[in-house]
Amino acid sequence: MKQNSELLKYKKNADLPSKAGIYVLENKKNEKVYIGCSADIRARIAAHRSLLLSGKHHSTELQHAFDKDILIVKVLAVLPHANQSLLKEAELLLIQASPHIFPKGLMNKRLLNYASYTQ
Repeated sequence: MKQNSELLKYKKNADLPSKAGIYVLENKKNEKVYIGCSADIRARIAAHRSLLLSGKHHSTELQHAFDKDILIVKVLAVLPHANQSLLKEAELLLIQASPHIFPKGLMNKRLLNYASYTQ
């Protein structure tokens, strides 16, 4: 049986950029997303996967989707020359636009709170 390469569980690290950027983890069943940024997307996704494989991820929604094989990973933007400040700014812009881009909602509550107090 061929595995879906979009599923986080089966995505190869080598298929992800080892550069700064914005990524999304999406529950393909209910289309809710987890937005993140990192100076090294490959390393950050590997860290998420490690926590999820061990059943210790801080997000119960992400853990549930991963356990059900419905969590996919997408790289939204690669920003190879971005510093941490620029990454956070890009992440915030995406969070603020999320109701229009991701109408089913966000899974990461910390970012929702972050977006509301910065407006």
